[in-house]
Amino acid sequence: MTHEEDTFNQESRQKKPVIRRDRVVVTKVTEQELSQIKSTADQCGMTRSDFIRARALGYKPRQRLSDRELDGLRQLAACRTDMVNFANALHGLSDNEKIRLFRHEETMLEWYEKVAHVTNRVADFLQSAQTANSYPAGTTNQGTKEDGA
Repeated sequence: MTHEEDTFNQESRQKKPVIRRDRVVVTKVTEQELSQIKSTADQCGMTRSDFIRARALGYKPRQRLSDRELDGLRQLAACRTDMVNFANALHGLSDNEKIRLFRHEETMLEWYEKVAHVTNRVADFLQSAQTANSYPAGTTNQGTKEDGA
């Protein structure tokens, strides 16, 4: 077998099979429902057809993060870095040094104020992300509560 034949065989095995969708499902919706479908599909970065197919097959597409949410995610990553650096610094201290540090009220108060800011930012971001990822009421079976859209 030549190198070209071997390469061709590897490429043909690695290619994903082409799925031909040639069946059509038609449904009627109101103007408001169509608008909502278009809007939600756009928010998820999907075509209407892909979005409807995903929902009909039981998948729960996630909406793309807004610029505000992406900024929040970046800030959380920076906060995590700070927390890891703090934990690493503490890890390097002896037990006696840790006890002295934690008994120093001014240092602990300053640390608490910084940590409280970080935890508040995390809570705000999580609340924002959870709200943005939920589907409007009435789009699903009222008896079924879906988790995370």
